[in-house]
Amino acid sequence: MSYTPFFIEAVIWLFPIIFMFHVLEEIITVDSFMAKFKNKVPRSFLAKLALNVKKMLGANSSQFSIAVTWILLIITFITFKTAFHIPMGDNFLLFIAALNIFFLQAFSHIGQTFILRVYTPGVITAFVIVIPYSLLTYSCLFELGLIDGHLLFKSIPFSMVMVPIFLIGNLLGRRYNL
Repeated sequence: MSYTPFFIEAVIWLFPIIFMFHVLEEIITVDSFMAKFKNKVPRSFLAKLALNVKKMLGANSSQFSIAVTWILLIITFITFKTAFHIPMGDNFLLFIAALNIFFLQAFSHIGQTFILRVYTPGVITAFVIVIPYSLLTYSCLFELGLIDGHLLFKSIPFSMVMVPIFLIGNLLGRRYNL
């Protein structure tokens, strides 16, 4: 399939929108999920770890919403910068770094679901939207020659640096929780 510059620009602009659909599932379901598991003691170390991660990332929807707002601002800025500088490959570095995190965190939802053996917030959109969008985006960018293996590899350290920057949103959520 041959992709046009307009198509890839639309795919790039979909990033914050896809992100919002994914986190809306989490925001809507996190309160009931945390209430359900509040007093349950997980059987395994992995289940306990999964629940602790969920608590750490925002135990309620208002905390999580603040964290999501922070991340959305960063993703929107990166998307804006990338969409307006499409012909230049280096401008895709931050976009690919953020996309890497988004893509990989979808698998954390899937892993938590298998570990806990119950529905976990975000798993449906991880399967239905995040993974297909990410694969489509990687495919389009590679096919158009906008990224290559070298740029993808180069984006990995940037992804690792972005994780703590994104987690600042969780600190803000705890600090300014209403």
